Amino acid sequence: MRTSVACKAVLALGTLSGALWAGTFATFSDTQAAVATFTAGTVDLRLNGDATTSYAWTALNLSALKPGDSQYAPLTVANSGSLSYSYAMASATTNTDGKGLAGQLTFGMKLVGGTCDAAGYAAGTTVVAEGALSAAAISARTLAAGASETLCAYVLLPSATANSVQGATTTSTMTFTATQS
Repeated sequence: MRTSVACKAVLALGTLSGALWAGTFATFSDTQAAVATFTAGTVDLRLNGDATTSYAWTALNLSALKPGDSQYAPLTVANSGSLSYSYAMASATTNTDGKGLAGQLTFGMKLVGGTCDAAGYAAGTTVVAEGALSAAAISARTLAAGASETLCAYVLLPSATANSVQGATTTSTMTFTATQS
């Protein structure tokens, strides 16, 4: 009888341990995934809202100049990108006729909050000190994403201009470059 009791005890323990073993793997669980999306930012400099790479700044064009003539022309620099940037400007002039008109023209640029005329220019903050058109440059101005600022350019053919520039023509290219900040 001992054998049958012992045998029943072993069988009962085997059944119980099997139930425990099966119960160990019947647990609740949960899974979560972390998903991230990466998008590169953009640097997008716009001059007077123009999305092309070469803006024709016709408001600054002057013809039939005589000594003492001046012109004011606004230029809005806008950051249409998603990153802040620092922008610079360098100018290059041509005197294909060899008369040197570019060297005679005075150029300046100020940040204005209102209109770009003599009064607005006088009240503005200097961005390009008045000097030779061929040397006009902006070293670095920071502009936040979505922001813009209005610059007012001033060009003058001084009263003391040499007679030798009559009929002269010059072209100025002002290249603005933005670099992410």
